[in-house]
Amino acid sequence: MHVSVARPPAEAEHANLLALEHVLSTADNIVDDPPTPFPEYATRLVGRTSWSFWWD
Repeated sequence: MHVSVARPPAEAEHANLLALEHVLSTADNIVDDPPTPFPEYATRLVGRTSWSFWWD
């Protein structure tokens, strides 16, 4: 699933909360492919206007 994001998180605090929601969705690209450390994943969400998820 590809998502266009109109209002991406602008601060680390918001990105951390959003990253937790993404991880709890158990999308395979976050958890396994490749395994990405949580802080790194959250940091990548700041200002990013598109996200991709997949489940197996």
